[in-house]
Amino acid sequence: MNKKNYLMLSIAAMAVLFIVSCASNQVEESFGSGATCEDGDCINGAGKVKFAETGEFTGTFNDNVVSGPGVMVWPNGARYEGSYANNMRDGKGSYKYSNGDTYTGDFKNNMKNGTGVYTWTDGDVYNGDWTDGKQNGKGTYKWANGVTYTGDWKDGVIDGAGTLTWPDNSKVQGKFENNKFVSGNK
Repeated sequence: MNKKNYLMLSIAAMAVLFIVSCASNQVEESFGSGATCEDGDCINGAGKVKFAETGEFTGTFNDNVVSGPGVMVWPNGARYEGSYANNMRDGKGSYKYSNGDTYTGDFKNNMKNGTGVYTWTDGDVYNGDWTDGKQNGKGTYKWANGVTYTGDWKDGVIDGAGTLTWPDNSKVQGKFENNKFVSGNK
């Protein structure tokens, strides 16, 4: 190999190392210290980012931002699979908590927002509206013992018009405030 070819090859190798180093720095700048792109294109495309202490994300990136479908897995066993926008859970998705509880539904800004179903490991289930991570609006909560409430919710508590139904089909219908029946038909 002559000196000219060797020099060109050396310059090309340095350019590749520079590009790889810049991409690695961009990943760390966007996702924090210790974040590394393990596979694919973590800048503009599909890739996998491993975080030093918080788990790993596999999905799509746009201008170094998590955007579109993806999966985040945390070291404690929690897992989210769904849509992202601007590095946050946003759109439809499923979240399995480390304790085994699950939520499937709408997300906005990393929080339950819209409609969704939350299932507790003890068998309780809530199906309804969410705002900023709390039950808000219309929803149905079914306890594992067979008791069901269908009606209004406010800031995570039963509040407004609703019906409480026992397993024998007896009902209380009326107005509830802060998880308590206040008026109506018993």
